[in-house]
Formats: sequence, C-alpha cells, structure tokens
Amino acid sequence: MKLDVVKRKKDFLRVSGTEAESYLQGQLSQDVEGMSDGESRFTFLLQPVGKVDAWLRITRQGQNDYLLDVDKNYGELVLARLKRFLLRTDCRLEILDYFLYTEIGNSRIENDFVDCIAIPYSWFGFEFTDYIFKSESLSEGFTLTGDRVWTEARIKAGIPEMGKEIDTSTIPASLGIVDFSVSFTKGCYTGQELVARMDSRKGGTPYRLVRISGTSGITASQGFLLNNGEEIGTITSEVVIGNEFFALGFLKRGVETPVEAQIVDEDSNEKSVFVMPLEG
Repeated sequence: MKLDVVKRKKDFLRVSGTEAESYLQGQLSQDVEGMSDGESRFTFLLQPVGKVDAWLRITRQGQNDYLLDVDKNYGELVLARLKRFLLRTDCRLEILDYFLYTEIGNSRIENDFVDCIAIPYSWFGFEFTDYIFKSESLSEGFTLTGDRVWTEARIKAGIPEMGKEIDTSTIPASLGIVDFSVSFTKGCYTGQELVARMDSRKGGTPYRLVRISGTSGITASQGFLLNNGEEIGTITSEVVIGNEFFALGFLKRGVETPVEAQIVDEDSNEKSVFVMPLEG
C-alpha cells in the first residue's frame, strides 16, 4: 500500500555535544531532559522578554544528539538565536539538508524506509505523520500530492505557521498551543517569565488564534474580521475549496466563540463566516 504524502519545505538543525541536552534545556520551553530516544516534542524558542523567536519541533536522536525542524527560511534564525547564548559550552550546531513528507492522517503502517524518522502526531482532532529523510529521493512507498493539500489540512487543523500566524511580536499564549509546546514543571529557560505570567492571568491575551469558515462563495478576504461593522480580528491564512472558505486568524479579547462574523471579500462584498475556537 502506498501512502499519499505532501512534500513540505522545512529547515533542519542538529544540536550535539556533551552539553547539548543541558544547553537546550535552558533555551527551549519544553522539557528536553525528560525526552527518550526517538521522541519528538513541539517547543518555543523565545526571546528573553518572552515573545516568540521560533516555534519548532525537537526530536531526540540519542544522548546529547537532537534534531530540530522549523518552517522553511527560519533555520538560520534558530541557528543565530541558539548561538547567541552559547558560551564555553560543548554544544555543536549545524544546519542539515534533510527532507520532510507529511501523510494527512495516520495509516499506522509499519515502514522500513531507510534513513527515515517517522513522527505521528495529533492536532485538535486531526492526525498526521511526518517522515524525515536524509536524502531527497521519493520513497517507492509514497505517492506525492500537491502543496495545496497541506495548506488545506494545516488551516482546517489550526496549525500555525512561521511568518503568517507567528512572528517576533507573537505572545506564545495567543496561539492556543501552549499545552503542546511548553513544560510548566521544568526548570528555568529563556523567556519563561512571560509564559508563566500569561498562564496565571485569567484575562488572556489581547488576541487569540481561531479557526474561521464560510460557505457563501467567498473568493478571498481583505484580511480582517467584522462584527456589526466593528473590526474584531484579522485573518492570517486562508484557502478556498469549492464553495467553502477556511481561514486562521486572531480574534480580539472579550469576543466569545463560537460567533458569527463578517469578512469583506476581494470584490468588497460583505460575507458571513463562523469563528470557532481551535479546540472546537
């Protein structure tokens, strides 16, 4: 049985050395010391003030040997950020030319792909399996589908992307993925104070990530959400599938979900959409 996969653009880094684990433990929001060989976790790499430098995934390959993957064109940023605090530490950083294919869903088929790391994961009720290879050649067990398949799945599932939902002004709590990306039981790490403060604050962040959908022949939006003429949010990613419109965006604090809202399409027509929480 062949697996339908989409090839995704990602950057990869290897972090190794006798102090790799302890160094990453102090830099990433996840508990690196609690990982076992082959385990993967999503994590934030934060600025000292607590805002997001990058959202990425870490995979433990062995003792003091870790693989990081991040959205394309952000590998150099991660490399520079990790090097910034690397003083008298036995920790080597290198960018790798690896390749990633994603199965939308999880067929749970045992594979014997050579030089492959298979990472299954769930996301708000959606399932995926990522296959990371050291070479670009497409496995005979794969059938390649178009990039649009991943765009549709990512937006429907509510997976944020660097450069769209995430930039250096982003507060981690606004993304609704802190439970997937942060350990609250580990020791100190760079940027921890803001994460802890927002977790204890009942009011939440000024904006929060939400899912948006509509079925009124929307072709494209002008990038903002309205409620009775008042701007209540922004749209960051969107896709049209037939007569259906799906998007991710940020909703203002104080607006409860689910809620009906309006967008203005590219032809300046007002269209109704539904705004839902990520976990809804």
